[in-house]
Amino acid sequence: MKRIIAILLFFTVAGNAASAQSYVKLNGIYALAGVINPSVEIAVSEQFSFNTEVVYSPWKSVNNKPLHFGIFMNEVRWHPKETFKGWYLGPTVGMQGFYMSKDNEKNCKGWGILMGLTAGYQWQVSKRLLLEAFLGYGWQHSWYVGYDQKTGEEKYPYNKSAEWLPYKIGLNIGYKIFDPERKKKK
Repeated sequence: MKRIIAILLFFTVAGNAASAQSYVKLNGIYALAGVINPSVEIAVSEQFSFNTEVVYSPWKSVNNKPLHFGIFMNEVRWHPKETFKGWYLGPTVGMQGFYMSKDNEKNCKGWGILMGLTAGYQWQVSKRLLLEAFLGYGWQHSWYVGYDQKTGEEKYPYNKSAEWLPYKIGLNIGYKIFDPERKKKK
């Protein structure tokens, strides 16, 4: 959790130093499931922004099966109209670590990478509030060791898998933390 806070703080300070419009966001859909998904989006130009996020599942067990993982993702987003208004599209790259159940026989502990594309839409609710709906789809490759669920013994010493799948979905609630227009008025 300390790393998540440090990462968010770094991008917040970087956004302030650049005097860029920036939002801190939280995924409401994941929050309902007890999964933490904060993100920071910083305007880079009138049509491009940079989004960085962390997804963390603290669940050591769900129905007696582990569902513990962390994902770190970055995106460069293209906004056809203007940053933080309307549709956007952006390539995503990320990495993950996990300990979770693969099936009814084994648990897997490992890491992976992901690459894909995210599409979304952003609504300005007020001067400082933003709503964002998004969906990401792409390729994920994982390397892991499989353990027997009953005995905990190593069952598969080395394994890997790769698949195309939706890797993120959400409804973010964002709060504007830096507003260059506000600084100009002073």
